[in-house]
Amino acid sequence: MRTNGVRSLLMGGQACVFYGAAEFSRDLDLIILLNEANLRRLVLALKALEAEPIAFPELSEARLARGHAVHF
Repeated sequence: MRTNGVRSLLMGGQACVFYGAAEFSRDLDLIILLNEANLRRLVLALKALEAEPIAFPELSEARLARGHAVHF
């Protein structure tokens, strides 16, 4: 995410691990700044990570603005 300049906030278990907590988590929880340019950077980052979508609505500004979560 950082390499692609995605404006985001790391949350949940991975944030705890980053700050030294003895927490185990296999997922990654992010809050993404919702604007067109940042979503383009997010799509590039997900492609670079070879992230595959699973059980989610399409990744779009309109869906995210309504509060939908997207899972990769």
